[in-house]
Amino acid sequence: MYPPSHFQEHDIKRLQALVEQFPLASILTPSSQSDLNNICHVPVLYDPICNVFTAHVAKHNPLTQCDKRSVKLHFNGDSCYLSPSYSNNKTLPSWLYSSVQVTAKVEIIKSDSEKEKIMSQLTTHFEQTIKPMWNINDMPTRSRQAMYQQLSFIEFTPTHWSGNFKLSQNKSAEIRAQIKENLKQDQKHSIAALFQT
Repeated sequence: MYPPSHFQEHDIKRLQALVEQFPLASILTPSSQSDLNNICHVPVLYDPICNVFTAHVAKHNPLTQCDKRSVKLHFNGDSCYLSPSYSNNKTLPSWLYSSVQVTAKVEIIKSDSEKEKIMSQLTTHFEQTIKPMWNINDMPTRSRQAMYQQLSFIEFTPTHWSGNFKLSQNKSAEIRAQIKENLKQDQKHSIAALFQT
C-alpha cells in the first residue's frame, strides 16, 4: 500500500486547512496526445459550505476542454529536510511533507453574473492581506467585460479527498516530540504545527 497507512491523512478538516493555506493547485487533466497528463497550476478558492472550488484560467488552458469531466487537484503543503540531528540520530535522513489530492468534477461557468461573482470572491479573498486592497469594482465595467472574454471560469466539485502527511508517524511519540521541538527552533513553524504528538 502506498502511501503507507500511517502517512495517510483522512481528517477532512486538516485536509481543508492545508488547501486553504496552500491554494495553488497542480491540476492533472486527461491528455489525448500522451499517456501522461497535462498539468495546470491554478490558484483555487474552496468554499466548505457549498463544497466547491472556484478558479479562473486563460481561455486556451486545457482545463477549458474538461467540462463535465473529472480532474485531480494536487496541493503541496509545507515540506523540509529531516536531519538525523533533529532526533539525536534516531532517524535516517528523510523529507517531511504534506499534500492533499482531490478528485473533482469540472463545470465551466457560462453566466456573466456568475463570472462576476467568482472574480469578486477570488480577488477579495487573495487581496485581503494587501494594503491598499485592490477591488475589482475599481476597474471600469467595459474593461472587466473585455477581460472576461480572455478568461474561463470554473467550478470544481470534489468527489474524493485524500491526504499524504509524511511527518514521522512511524516513530515513537518521544522522537516525534523531539523532532517537532527542533523544527520550531529552526523557525519551521508551519510544518511543526502539523505534528500531532
